[in-house]
Formats: sequence, structure tokens, C-alpha cells
Amino acid sequence: MAGSEKTVVWFRRDLRIDDNPALAAATKDGSVLPLFIWCPADYGEYYPGRCSRWWLKQSLAHLGKSMESLGCPLVLIRAEDSTLAALLECVRSVGATRVVYNRLYDPISLMHDDKIKNELSALGISVQSFNGDLLYEPWEVYDENGLAFTTFDMYWEKCMNLTIEISQYLAPVKLVPVPGAGNLRGCSIDDLGLESSKDEESSNALLSRAWSPGWRNAENMFEEFVSYGLLEYSRQGMKVGGTTTSLLSPYLHFGELSIRKVYRHVKLQQINWENEGKSEAEESVRLFLRSIGFREYSRYLCFNFPFTHERSLLGNLKHYPWRLDEDRFKSWRQGMTGYPLVDAGMRELWATGWIHNRIRVIVSSFAVKFLQIPWIWGMKYFWDVLLDADLESDILGWQYISGSLPDGHELSRLDSPEVLGQKYDPDGEYVRTWIPELARMPTEWIHCPWDARSSILEVAGVELGFNYPKPIVELHMARECLDDAISTMWQLDTAAKLAELDGEVVEDNMNNIRVFDIPKVVLKMELSPSTSSLDQKVLFTNGKNKDLHPKEVKAPYKQVIQDGDTGSTANSHVTRKRSSSDSAFNVPSCSSSLIMHSQIHDPDSCSVLYSSYVQEKEDRSGVGKVEDNDSEDSGASATFFP
Repeated sequence: MAGSEKTVVWFRRDLRIDDNPALAAATKDGSVLPLFIWCPADYGEYYPGRCSRWWLKQSLAHLGKSMESLGCPLVLIRAEDSTLAALLECVRSVGATRVVYNRLYDPISLMHDDKIKNELSALGISVQSFNGDLLYEPWEVYDENGLAFTTFDMYWEKCMNLTIEISQYLAPVKLVPVPGAGNLRGCSIDDLGLESSKDEESSNALLSRAWSPGWRNAENMFEEFVSYGLLEYSRQGMKVGGTTTSLLSPYLHFGELSIRKVYRHVKLQQINWENEGKSEAEESVRLFLRSIGFREYSRYLCFNFPFTHERSLLGNLKHYPWRLDEDRFKSWRQGMTGYPLVDAGMRELWATGWIHNRIRVIVSSFAVKFLQIPWIWGMKYFWDVLLDADLESDILGWQYISGSLPDGHELSRLDSPEVLGQKYDPDGEYVRTWIPELARMPTEWIHCPWDARSSILEVAGVELGFNYPKPIVELHMARECLDDAISTMWQLDTAAKLAELDGEVVEDNMNNIRVFDIPKVVLKMELSPSTSSLDQKVLFTNGKNKDLHPKEVKAPYKQVIQDGDTGSTANSHVTRKRSSSDSAFNVPSCSSSLIMHSQIHDPDSCSVLYSSYVQEKEDRSGVGKVEDNDSEDSGASATFFP
């Protein structure tokens, strides 16, 4: 019956009114209950960091005012047990007949969503999910053999040849609240506990001077970027200081800005510039759309390879001998490695929750190549401190930099921080801003103070090893240790493969020993007759009733960590000095994923079977060697969305 639906709109990382598919669907028929549930227990080791929680609080407040103006207040609930329990209680309290939400694609959310969908469906509640986050669904893009892509260029080329739906859902003018919504036991935004009084009074107050969360502010920021920043995007990207990127990453992470709207407006602006004869705009638009492509690809990888938040895509790296050195890890976090550009980046990150894309690449590469710290340690630290911490983008970034992807940085690549400093901070102003100890160093020596004469250091007030550290590891030693680690990895990998052959070693087998193990996922194949087009994405373990949550290894993290990757951040103009005492940070323990088999059914009657992972050995042929050039560096920095 028309108008009889009572719909719960479950907000998560889609905190906007405009172009929100789930909200648009709810407003078509009946009354609406806008709902946001904060359940710390659901996040586990991926509990959002301070800066990310600050942004969420401001964004919810902004959304709440918008919903209030539409006549339908946003209900906030803090759940102690689980999101599912809180959602079920709300559904029962108001007699809701339908729950709608926009899809998330990281493996943790997928498992939670599947459980919630099954519980609600068992109670006779209609559940619908929508695409409010991507241009292309992860199961829509596959190669000529129906397999998921494992290299970005091939993925993005295929995307650019597909039809894209960029029509916009209009923002509602008025909403009808669900009867009885006022009786729900909601809470105030402060009672959600997103920030402590200490954070609110000190650190977080500085964030508000640089950032304005909220969906309307997101649209204003985007319009300003298209009008004044996009044209110079390719040229400004070479600068690591100041506002030289789009600054859209936190808005996109929290869904305050529609990716379809971004794509549509950028393409329209490109057409306008072409008509005006502004040929220089072509490269800027290409690079910006490519960065959007990397964001899409990050969701694509995490969805089709749901183990990538805890181990590398390339199977060989499970044998990589990472160094579990907590002292080096602490020096990296504190910006005390003795390499000025790296230290400046890490200090800015700690102070502001944001660093430039290129700096993200430099500091992450230093961690995994110079210090050989497990990439998952770095990824987890980024998750804890970044303002725009985004699990999928961070996974892509760290896996790319550490050489864990087929098209990522070469395992043997080792970039000199000194050379990179001269390239991206030639005047040394970025280093001087964040390392006051080096403020008086001459530009010639700002990126290599260890090479300066003692008289120069004395005049600059620099005493290496006293007020600024000596290099934590020399370049030639880092090169030697990296080569040894790669050699050890291949030896262990070869031994493991030979063991699998049970001693039957022939020439054909030996030809396939030292190659990269790239998993394969079938996205397109003949559907099972039992497939229901009304089902949503479902994860299952080979037909067996098993717990899908990763099982922790019952051993201290110091015993074994075999591999991991991730990374992301956000920009800020805040210039607060670093606290003298480093914040507590728990090194994540190693965990081993179950190999999950997934059956995906698009709720809009477009069913696809997502088969089990078939481990096949493939050579890394066709992947060009990474060189230290601007083109490649632009690709690397784009993996951390601007």
C-alpha cells in the first residue's frame, strides 16, 4: 500500500543529503527514521583514531542539522554490544518494515553487513543496499577471461571503456518521520563518546581552524577546487608544502561528497576548458581522474581479495623477513630518523593528521625499505593518526609501496631521501617548517646535514646526535640489508615450493619456481540455478558454517610477522608543535585469514558468482620496471587519494 512503509535509513560513511541513493529510496514511500549507530566493539583493532573521530563528530552534527530542517531528526545511538542489536531494537521499537543503506566494500564491513542482512530478513524485514560510494561496483569490472584485475592500469582502462551512470539523486525537500521515533532511546552527539574532554580542549580545537567537516562544506570545497585548483593540479602536485592537492579525501571517506558528482563536474569542466582552448588542463584532469581511479581500485581489491588488510596480494611476500624492531619503529613515528624530509613528514602527520600524497609515499617507502618495518605496522599507525584514514586506500597505498602488488614498486627499489628532498623541497622550506632544529641550515645542506662541515653545523646550531639525530641507517647499509632480505625471501619461497613438489623436481617445475604468486578470482561464470537475484553480497567458507572473522595466531607478535600493508591521510594548515612525549601505540599482532569464498548477488537483479581463490603461479611479465621519474611518482602518490 502506498505510503505504508516505515523505513530505517542506516547512515554510515554516507553522511550527506544530496545524491544519497539510500535516502532517496526511503523518501519515495512512507515515513523515514534516519539512524546512525556508533559501536566501538565492532571496529576491533581498526577502531578509528582521534582525528578521524573528530571529523565524524563534526560531520554528524552537520548532518543532524540538515535532517532537522527536513522535519526528520537524525537518531544517534551508542551501542555497547553490537550494531546489529541496536539496529534490531530500533526496528522493533518503531515497527519498521524496511532498512536501507549504502554499501561498504572493506572485508570487515562486508561480514557485519551480511550478518545484519540475514538477521533482518529472517524477521521479515525488507533490506535494500545501494551504491553510494563508487562509479563501478567491484563485480562489474573483469578481464576477457572473467577474472578480477590485479593491476591498476588494466583495471582503469577497462573502466574507461564501460558505460558509467552519473545521474544524480536529488536531495529531499521534506521527510515524514516514523511515528514513535521520539520514544527511541537515542543519545546526544557528545554522549557518543567520539572525543574525550582532553582532546576537545587541546588537540581537536586546532583541527577546526583548518577543516570544516560536513556535506555542505564538502560541496563548497569541491567547487573551489574545480574553479581554482584543478587547472594547476598537475603542476602543483610537485610541491609538498602548502595547499597543493584537492583536500577532498576526508570528505569522500565519510561520504559527504558524492563521487558521481565529482566525476560529472570534472568532466564538464574539462569540456569547457577544451572549448576555451586551454590545452594545459588535459594533464591535470587526467591525473585527478586517475586518482579517483585509484580510490575505486582500492575498493575493488579489498572486495575481491578480502585478505589484503592483513597480508600481501603477492603470495611470495609471506616469506619476507620483516624486521620487528620497535625502537626503529618509534624513531620513524616520532620523526627522529635523521633524514630531514622523512622526519618533517612524520612530524607534520602527528601534529595535523595530514601530509601531502607525495610525502606519504616517501615516509612509507622509508619505513618498509630502509627500516624493513612490516608494512602492516605502518598501515596501522596511519590508521590511528590520519584525519582521512581510509582502510581500503591505505591498504592499496602500503601494498603498492612495499612491492606487495604486481604493479607496485619493485621489491628492490630504494629511493634516497636526500635526492627526493632536493627534488620536492628544493628550498628546504618544508623541512624548516617542521624541524625547527634545522631552521638555520643552509639550503645546500638542509637535506644532508651529515655532509656539512662542522663549522656550518656550529653556525646553524645543529649538533648531530644531540639536538638532531644522525641517520638511523646509512644508505649503503640499507641497500645491503634490503638485497639480503629479498634474497632470503626467494630462498624460503623456493624451498616451500620444492617441498610442495614432494621431491619430484623436473625442468618444467623449476621454470615456475621463482615467479610471483598472484591469486585469481573469477567474477564472471555460469550462475548456479539456486542463485537468488534478491540476495545481497554473501561471504561463505566453502559451504561450511565457519566463523568468517580472521583468527588470531596464539603467539606474541614478536615471534612471526610475515607481511602486511596500508596507508592514508588528510591535509591541514595547523602548525602545532609535537608533544614531547610520544603517544602510546600498540603494535598489531599477526593474524591469519581464512581463505574466503564469496558468492555475490547484486540486489538489483544483476547476479554474479564470486568463486574461491585459485592460487596460480604467474610471472610478473608485462610489468615495467619502476623508475624514479615524475610519471611513476605521480602514480605512486595517487594511491594515497589527495
